[in-house]
Amino acid sequence: MSDTCAASRNKIRIAQQFSRAANTYNSAAEVQLDIAFDAMAFVPPHFKNGLDIGCGTGRISHQLANRCEKLIALDLAFGMLAYAKQDGFVDDESICWVQGDADCLPMVDNSVDMVFSSMVLQWSNNPQKVMSEIARVMTFDSHALLAIMCEGSFSQLNDSWQSIDNKRHVNDFASAQTWYEASKSQGLQVTMLEKQYVTWHQNIRKLLSSIKSIGANVLLTTPDSNEYSKHKSKNILNRQTLNNLEIFYQHKYAKNMQLPLSYQVCFLMCSK
Repeated sequence: MSDTCAASRNKIRIAQQFSRAANTYNSAAEVQLDIAFDAMAFVPPHFKNGLDIGCGTGRISHQLANRCEKLIALDLAFGMLAYAKQDGFVDDESICWVQGDADCLPMVDNSVDMVFSSMVLQWSNNPQKVMSEIARVMTFDSHALLAIMCEGSFSQLNDSWQSIDNKRHVNDFASAQTWYEASKSQGLQVTMLEKQYVTWHQNIRKLLSSIKSIGANVLLTTPDSNEYSKHKSKNILNRQTLNNLEIFYQHKYAKNMQLPLSYQVCFLMCSK
């Protein structure tokens, strides 16, 4: 399978999975909201035209729209956009809801003076392409605030799975340095901060459910992955497997009988 075919297949699966999770996303995505609020602290108080890449259910888009004249709220998942519209934001005339891909933004050059994205861009397999697109649509003297899940995320889960078998169960995330260099390569001025967030879960099923409930349980295929997610065994999450996973997780990582799950996030503050 070629790089292009793998990327196209992944985008379809990502859009489908997040669309399915639209109804459960807001109640489950607590740490994602914390990260978005932390990112919002770096957003200018006033700007003219904004872009929210990966707007999801729209709960941050509404706040961004209060700071600008016009906001394009963009998401790959149609189900997320549909949920955002029915959730009371559709009447906000300052928001334009658009289905689109961060790798190929459906916008003209030099059209926005603020770009925001939180916990979305890690789904692209091409940081250079994403940052090229973001830089392209930014006007002179504009800003971009990007919160990106990066290398080190889900480290406990990945390590625990490795104790069970040698298959890949957790996505590989690009490093913060990779995103920093991709941004700098576009001629942007960049400041980067890193922060780790940790969620705690009663057992392995609830931990895995916290990922699935927000649509983030898509295992991305690669050209050499033999389409693992397509052909994986139906019994891979049987009771015995989960019990073994939990035993290792508990033994190595549990504190006060709670299982941690780490999110490593880089915040990129870019200006053009």
